[in-house]
Amino acid sequence: MSEQNQSKFDISIKISDDYYKAFLSIEFLQPDIVVKSDELIKILKDKNVVFGLKFNSIEAICKNQKSVFNEIVAEGVPHENGVDASIEFIYGKDHHVKPQLLEDGRVDFKNLGYVEVVKENEILALKTPATKAKNGTTVTGKVIKGKDGKDIVFKMGKNVKISPDGLSVAAECDGSVVNENDKISVIKVLEINKDVGVETGNIKFHGQVIIHGNVTDGYEVDCEGDLSINGVVEGANVKATGDVVISRGIQGHDNAYIYCGGNLTSNFINSCDVICRGNIETGAIMNSVVKCDGRIVVKGKKGLIVGGEISCKSDIEAHVIGSELGIVTSFKLGVDVEIIDELKTLSTEVKDLIEMHDKLDKSLKLLKGKVDQNPEDERSLFMYKKYSANFVEMDTQLSDKRQRLKMLNELVNNIKGAKLTARMIYPGTRVKIGSTSYYVKHEMTHTSILKDKGEIVARTY
Repeated sequence: MSEQNQSKFDISIKISDDYYKAFLSIEFLQPDIVVKSDELIKILKDKNVVFGLKFNSIEAICKNQKSVFNEIVAEGVPHENGVDASIEFIYGKDHHVKPQLLEDGRVDFKNLGYVEVVKENEILALKTPATKAKNGTTVTGKVIKGKDGKDIVFKMGKNVKISPDGLSVAAECDGSVVNENDKISVIKVLEINKDVGVETGNIKFHGQVIIHGNVTDGYEVDCEGDLSINGVVEGANVKATGDVVISRGIQGHDNAYIYCGGNLTSNFINSCDVICRGNIETGAIMNSVVKCDGRIVVKGKKGLIVGGEISCKSDIEAHVIGSELGIVTSFKLGVDVEIIDELKTLSTEVKDLIEMHDKLDKSLKLLKGKVDQNPEDERSLFMYKKYSANFVEMDTQLSDKRQRLKMLNELVNNIKGAKLTARMIYPGTRVKIGSTSYYVKHEMTHTSILKDKGEIVARTY
């Protein structure tokens, strides 16, 4: 600062630690002193403040001629670092099993969402890309380079695919999501290392399921694939489109339901309902309702079938059928599950239609009498036409259903080939093949029961 300036004012220039701001403090030493902006600008430049000068602020200081303290007179452009890339996991991260709140306000403690199930092509994770840095310039004119944001890459597991733009990961197949240290995978096989029950809730999975425990009372397992249960199935619902293996058996307590789309293998089957589209192999069937589209083989230490109702399209083979106590054990052979169910439903529908048909016929006769007596009775005429149209439609339905029922009965009556074979068959055993029935009245050993020339016969082997 010159001696001339020293006599006029005291001035101080400070620059911030980051060099992005310059502050001016000035104290006027004499009244009516005129300081020109060019003079202040020269002083700033002498202090190396050359960029981002705030000319309006400098002009105002010169015009007001009043002392100021730390007035900003220059401001640079701060550099901006880029933002690091980030990944948002839609599935598989921080997943917690929790009860579901139902629409009516109740809480479902069985459907806990133990498994996060996804469909093919469903998005599993999204990436927000890193951003580029922006350079800055200090009040001294120095360029400060910012740092670009750091990139991050997806950790790819099995059965997942990355989008062409690299910003999302999707499932390559239906399955369950697994996230291990941010490595995301979709698995077709679900392993549960505990009982299916309070901790897991119901299980529903698009693929193979392996359960290293029991399926406890009141819970459900539903899978689209093979199912292996290394424990016991209690009073639970189990459904699989593939094969089912139950290592320790089914103790159903009259509350279990098993649906198997393939072959069923179980240590034993007790007090439950079973529908199996393939073959059944087990050590014992006790007091159960079983419908099987394949064959049933009951072997092992007991090889016992006792109590309940067994329907099987093919052969049934066991060591012992029934018991010395004469417990009723019923068999229907040669008919698949769908025909059995359709016959039962259709028979009921035909019976109901016949009753409605007869009632409508009586109503039509009464209305016909009223119309004949009084042709001007518009209401009776309207009802007669309406009932007549309903009668024709019902007649057509009844005819179609009777024809279908007749065809199914003929199919059942002409069944051949299915047979029941056992080393010991006790009295109380009832066998029905088609519409023909056979009752076991005395103990039979090494016997096959089958249909021959329209009659059911028992033959030793």
